[in-house]
Amino acid sequence: MSSKRRKNNGNDDDETDYCTTGDPNEEIIIPGQKKRKIESKQPSATGGKKNRNFVKEREEAKMTKKMKRQLAAVQARKALKQTQEELFAGLAEFQLAPSIVHKLTSSSTLAKAPEKPANFPEKIKVFNGKKKQEDKRVQQNYYPTDDESSSDEEEEEEEQEEATPQENQKIQIKEEIIDEENEPDTVAGPSTENLKREDFEESDEEDILALPTTTVVERKRVLVSRSEEIQAKRAELPIFAEEMRIVEAINENLVTVVCGETGSGKTTQIPQFLYEAGYASENELIGITEPRRVAAIAMAQRVGEELGKPENVSYQIRYEATRSKDTNILFMTDGVLMKEMETDVMLKKYSVILIDEAHERSMYSDVLIGMLSRIVPLRAKTPRPLRLVIMSATLRLDDFTHKKLFPVLTPKVIKVDARQFPVTVHFEKRTPQDYLASAFKKVCRIHETLPSGAILVFVTGQNEVRQLLGKLKKRYPVIYEHDKDGEVLVRGTKQWKEKHLQNAKSIKLEDFKEEADAEHNSDFEDFEGDDVNERGAAEAFDDYEEAENGDGDLTDEKTETIVGPPPADCEPLFCLPLYSLLSMGKQRRVFDEVPAGMRLCVISTNVAETSLTIPGVKYVIDCGFEKRRLYDAITGVSRFAVCRVSQASADQRAGRAGRIAAGHAYRLYSSAVFQDLAKFADPEILTKPADQLVLHLKSMNIVKVVNFPFPSAPNEKMLESAEKRLIKLGALAESTVNEKTVARITKLGRTLAAFPLAPAYAKFIAMADQHDLMSHAIMLISLLSVREPLIPIASIRGKTPEETKELMKTVLKERRSWCSQNASRRLGDLKVLMHAASVAESFNYNPSECEKAGLRVKALVEARKLRQQLTNIVNTSCGKMIAIPDKFEPPSIQQAQLLRQIVVACFADRIARRIDRSTTQEQVEKGAYKSSIIEENVFIDPSSVMFTEEPEFVIYQEIVQVSEKKLMSQVCAVDAEWISRLAESYCHFGEMNKDEEPKYDKEKDIIVKNVKVTFGPLDWPLPDEMREIPHDIMRYRYFALFLLDGQKRTEALLNRLIDKEIYTRKELKSFWLRNENFLLEEYLEWLPQSLHPAVNLLWPPLDDNEKTSKMGRNKKFC
Repeated sequence: MSSKRRKNNGNDDDETDYCTTGDPNEEIIIPGQKKRKIESKQPSATGGKKNRNFVKEREEAKMTKKMKRQLAAVQARKALKQTQEELFAGLAEFQLAPSIVHKLTSSSTLAKAPEKPANFPEKIKVFNGKKKQEDKRVQQNYYPTDDESSSDEEEEEEEQEEATPQENQKIQIKEEIIDEENEPDTVAGPSTENLKREDFEESDEEDILALPTTTVVERKRVLVSRSEEIQAKRAELPIFAEEMRIVEAINENLVTVVCGETGSGKTTQIPQFLYEAGYASENELIGITEPRRVAAIAMAQRVGEELGKPENVSYQIRYEATRSKDTNILFMTDGVLMKEMETDVMLKKYSVILIDEAHERSMYSDVLIGMLSRIVPLRAKTPRPLRLVIMSATLRLDDFTHKKLFPVLTPKVIKVDARQFPVTVHFEKRTPQDYLASAFKKVCRIHETLPSGAILVFVTGQNEVRQLLGKLKKRYPVIYEHDKDGEVLVRGTKQWKEKHLQNAKSIKLEDFKEEADAEHNSDFEDFEGDDVNERGAAEAFDDYEEAENGDGDLTDEKTETIVGPPPADCEPLFCLPLYSLLSMGKQRRVFDEVPAGMRLCVISTNVAETSLTIPGVKYVIDCGFEKRRLYDAITGVSRFAVCRVSQASADQRAGRAGRIAAGHAYRLYSSAVFQDLAKFADPEILTKPADQLVLHLKSMNIVKVVNFPFPSAPNEKMLESAEKRLIKLGALAESTVNEKTVARITKLGRTLAAFPLAPAYAKFIAMADQHDLMSHAIMLISLLSVREPLIPIASIRGKTPEETKELMKTVLKERRSWCSQNASRRLGDLKVLMHAASVAESFNYNPSECEKAGLRVKALVEARKLRQQLTNIVNTSCGKMIAIPDKFEPPSIQQAQLLRQIVVACFADRIARRIDRSTTQEQVEKGAYKSSIIEENVFIDPSSVMFTEEPEFVIYQEIVQVSEKKLMSQVCAVDAEWISRLAESYCHFGEMNKDEEPKYDKEKDIIVKNVKVTFGPLDWPLPDEMREIPHDIMRYRYFALFLLDGQKRTEALLNRLIDKEIYTRKELKSFWLRNENFLLEEYLEWLPQSLHPAVNLLWPPLDDNEKTSKMGRNKKFC
């Protein structure tokens, strides 16, 4: 290359710089630029049209899918415009003449138009110039119900490079629309008047781009007159000062997230803000969902009282409702709104939906948020858009604002600062091993050394509440004395000390005040159960042994060693328990005024963390643990375990100490342990069975539940396992669409979805519509659906340990007597439940009588309400009139057997088989069973009536791990021969023996063969079963064989052959040569009379060369 440059005769200085004159080995070779070759173009004979067409085609090839859709939309508008012009031209022929038009009277003169003031312009502009827009970051594309992106990478790059901020907003709006091939996955209900298929497709680009995201509807404000007292109370709430900011944010945004601490007034005040802003005008509703029924009732009463219009504020829960035509604000449980969406998926009656207590992450609250995230943009295209307000008490906002949940909208987040006093958090230097003993020590030191203020202690469950409450009452007793004037005083209080000093004489202890003593003692003795969904039967054995042996964590010697004796002048401690199963009357005692001279101490589970705000709390003691119910999504086994709380829960607990004044929070663990805690607890949707959730979504035509926009998506394996169980239950059926297998809901599944029950329970009722079983089935399912209708044996208490033990034995013996000794006894614990409901009805649900019998009145009353609701559903859907009898009759022997068969058909996945210890070499504990879904051995709960029976096969309702054992609760016996017939989808059938002859089953009208049967993944052997033969040519041959078998004419033919001992063709031919009329009469019985002459002439059926010349001479014509 350098030599070529030397030959260049030009005088360009740049070129000389590249010349080399030194050593050739040191030359640097630089590649030259490729020169363009200019070719002379010959003029085309077509005048250049070919080249122009090529350029046009190349430009068309660069068009993306989006550009093509926009071009198609422009062409469609042009065609529509041309059609309109032609229509107007055609209508011009029928236009009235001007002379006639002048004779008509204008309607504008009928009313005087309002005059606008001339002093003010129509609109006041804040910015005279062009409004400055901030560049928005282009968001990632999300298609929640689609598996693949609908646009290629090239299109995405072009949109990101060329889009302006306005275009970015349009692109985000477009992404809300669902792909056509995934249309069944979208939210749809049985009644979709305004929700059409086009709402979920990308067919109309202009409608998508025109989707309003901040539609502001002019509403007429409503003036509300309140008393000064109520207004003063409202003004004390932290959220009251934020009214304007909250209302403006809701007006300008379709989705708003309000974050404020518990007690800030979100639930009671925001509905009133919206009511005054006009959101309840024009027959529209303000809907508020609550996770609990009690909260819905209480909040409706509170808001109605503050608003001064109780008739306009209603509630609607599972069993009752006050909703009427005058309702403007409706409080309801999340399940009620889910049910309403089945008939009105667009929620046309509502102007705004408020999801309260969203931080609790209940299953149906999460589902509601996911569905509303798709409904709100669709309602935005209507004249009356729907607003969504999510209210949370924690700062976990990412789950409610991420783009997969809201791909189009950006929720507005408002944080309300609570009027929280400073709280000093104290950590332990070393995390103690026995947190209960540390809690007792901390309560004692606070009460004996620190100033006044209520103490709130967080523990895990009933046993710990009972132990700690008992020890504190023993150390700081509340003793009532009567002075000479008859006044009742509490020993140790300030008033008592003053009286004691005035009286020189010693005061003799009198009897305790009966009312107060009974009230406080009942806190310890009258326990009703654990806090976190604990089934009493599962924990009874462990607690029974603990109560019997006296193994407690806090012994008297241990407490004395920890803190020593209390001071002589120490004030008494007013101790109260608090947990969710406590009656409402006893729960309200924590809000009552504390007796003078005493300090309040509340021993609570996590129910006081967010649900209730206890007044006067200044000291909080957090053990750092809570009892959770852990559910295995694959095996279906649940167990209770004491787990560490999350950081959010710890902060919630500490915040309880700063409501009235500066407080202190004592965490019984080190700061290092706190840093290792999870930031937030898992939502309920990740820890509960998903069967009912999947079925409900499938009933709304959401085929791919995995793609549903959950705030926190469940594990795919969990959803797949739920789908498999529903398929085996018959609620879903697999079908293939476009070479993809999907599970769609069946007719049975839609029937099951109509009941507010788990799918297996709903199927139980559907199958009971025979043999007069419906009333028994509704009764049984109602009892199985409520929480602890029977008081756990371990929770029964007497005044002394001996009396407690005797009461436990008496109740257990009585329950076993409820299960009769005949064949119906095999119904087991299910019959005990039904008899318990009958006993409660005979007591007229009297609390004291029911408690003596070991029955929980609260649960039984709830079961009766559910029983009435299910009866109404059956009467409405089935057209039958089933009444609840005044006196429930127990099932007969035959009905009990039929109920057990229905149990097998509905709960086949919960069958367990007893381990035969004689056939295994391993050491197996007596009474051990093997379940089909877990590897470990399981046992019948000791409180079960089937505990001593030990049938070979049983069905349980639940497996709960207690200590080292997994116990089965609500057990009934199963006959082995039923399983292959009633649980066919769980059985494996062997191949049919080809050498074995089939049989005809007259009852079933099928041809069957004997096959070997096994059950479940462990292949448990079952009795052989007669199964129908495969559908092939042999089925028809055997049918023809059995068709002829057994008929009289067949027997006549057979008897003639037997008489002559003919069983070969040779013998038959030989006999025909001797008697040509043999079998003629028997054969003619198979033929019509018209064919008899012809057959007579041709008989016997031999070839011509086989017939003799004498044949026909002795023929007998029949």
